Amino acid sequence: MFEKRLNIKKTMWYLFANLAALLAAVLNALSLERQYPLMREFFLFFFFSEALTFCCLLFFEGKFGNLKGKKYIKKCLADWLIARGKTKLTFTRMFFLLIQILLLAIRPDFFKANIMMVIGILVILILFFMRAKDTAAIFAQATNKEASLQFLAAQASLPKKQKKTRIRIILALAAFLTYFILGVLISGFPQPKISDEYKKSFRPETFSGSVDHPAKDRAVVLEDNSRALIERVRMIRGAKERVILSTFDFRTDISGKTLLAALLDAADRGVPVKIVVDGICGLLRMEQNPYFFALSSHENIEIRIYNRINPLMPWRLMGRLHDKYLIVDTTAYILGGRNSFSYFLGDWPGHKNYDRDVLVYNAGGSMESSLYQVESYFNEIWNLKYTRTFHNQKSIGERACVKRATEELRELYAQYLADYPEAASPADYEAMTFPTKKITLLSNPTTAYAKEPTVFYALTKLMAQARESVTIHTPYIIANDFMYDAFAEIAAAVPEVRMMTNSVANNGNPFGAGDYQANFDKIRATGIQLLEYEGGVSYHGKSIVIDDDLSIVGSFNMDMRSVYLDTELMLVIDSEEVNAQLRDLLYRYEKECAIVQMDGSRIFPDGVTPQEISFKKEFNIKVLYNLLRWARKLL
Repeated sequence: MFEKRLNIKKTMWYLFANLAALLAAVLNALSLERQYPLMREFFLFFFFSEALTFCCLLFFEGKFGNLKGKKYIKKCLADWLIARGKTKLTFTRMFFLLIQILLLAIRPDFFKANIMMVIGILVILILFFMRAKDTAAIFAQATNKEASLQFLAAQASLPKKQKKTRIRIILALAAFLTYFILGVLISGFPQPKISDEYKKSFRPETFSGSVDHPAKDRAVVLEDNSRALIERVRMIRGAKERVILSTFDFRTDISGKTLLAALLDAADRGVPVKIVVDGICGLLRMEQNPYFFALSSHENIEIRIYNRINPLMPWRLMGRLHDKYLIVDTTAYILGGRNSFSYFLGDWPGHKNYDRDVLVYNAGGSMESSLYQVESYFNEIWNLKYTRTFHNQKSIGERACVKRATEELRELYAQYLADYPEAASPADYEAMTFPTKKITLLSNPTTAYAKEPTVFYALTKLMAQARESVTIHTPYIIANDFMYDAFAEIAAAVPEVRMMTNSVANNGNPFGAGDYQANFDKIRATGIQLLEYEGGVSYHGKSIVIDDDLSIVGSFNMDMRSVYLDTELMLVIDSEEVNAQLRDLLYRYEKECAIVQMDGSRIFPDGVTPQEISFKKEFNIKVLYNLLRWARKLL
């Protein structure tokens, strides 16, 4: 009697737990689908798993059982709720509910949420097939003596089969991991040499203009993060014919949403918008993100992803799009090193990086403007075979979460314009820019594979032609012998050569900090005067000043990724006025630098305090660098 009562209690617990999980799952899914688009697919997998489980019970009970009519249906319903494969059935529902609760509690970013839901889908599928197999075996061995004996024999040999299966799975995973790592290594080796053809075609004198024939382009450096966002919004707001945006990293924080909202507003006005983003951002930031769906589903907006991540083609994984620029009409463009989120744009609380752009104004709409060089480069990227369209189905825009995101963007945009009325007013580009003699675009090859180091070669040859001085600003220095030799050549040819980079403590890139620390003596041996920035905020600017006329700004870091793997752009500007502006901006950072002496010691001028390396940061630097130093050519 006691045993029977215990079984009833246990059965009631299963019934309550499963019914509660099913009800909570439906309610949570309706709530979460408003934020996470993949929740709909996640719920559908769960729903079909439940439905197929019930259908399996109907089939097996009908084939092997002896009940008919209402009793048959009631028996199947009871089995579905609490009986056949109790543990697996309950675990499926509880696991599904647990992921939903975590999503509701933590509200992770879209990439982490997507990973959680994909894992959930896989677990649900695996458990469904296990339940179906168990249910079939139970019915078969309960109604057929021969099947029962076969079932018992199969159970006896199960441990051996499971062991073999585990070994096969481990071997398969090891084989794929080996394939993946070898593929990644192939992508960065060998590092191509500069071709004789490019050496012959490169002529440093072509980057200088003439006083008698000045360029129509006018330019100004955008240094302040808040100003950089205002000018982007103002430029997009004034667009009448087209908007083109290229970026490495695009996130949906405050500044990212503001930029998305400005682009959406332009599209609503009938302005065609084209956006190209790197494949890493496409996977980590954009996939299943309703804010990007709000744009990609718009009839006047097209988004494409450069070199989308494909684990089956690891040899293409390391070739990334690192360009950052915005073109509006034939009027103006902004080009530099800023990514499209709040670290680099806007003035909001929290983490930030220092970076810079150049705004170039095509005065008079000249066809000789450098704007058309940037546009031609964009068209080459846009039409590559591995630049793919990102979710352009109009039906995506009808989903509840995308509609909610669209309305949020419009409300945010109105608030931003109210808070920053300057962004809503027309720009006087003639008044805010300086005249130039010539502006020339330097670019790496656009292939997704290892690249000929054209930008690095051009930059070093331009620097080696300097009459008096060269100043280089770069966040990282990760060099090989080819780069060390080029630095030494510049130091030997030019009277004064300085290079400013982040100190180890100030560097926001743990691997970059570790590599600089490990190769400090090699860099110092080139003869270049090293300055280490100690300002407390990670410095991300990529700029070069040559004498008092040439200024170079863009996305190129002095590391092997920029030299051989990434697409990169640097704008070479011949203008004494822009040069003076940039030189003054660079000097502001240099006043907060430690000066490295010939013996490797450091002098800290008055007011410069060395940043302290916390135990956590030092640990991260050492661990990350020691783990990955074998792959420094790829990082």
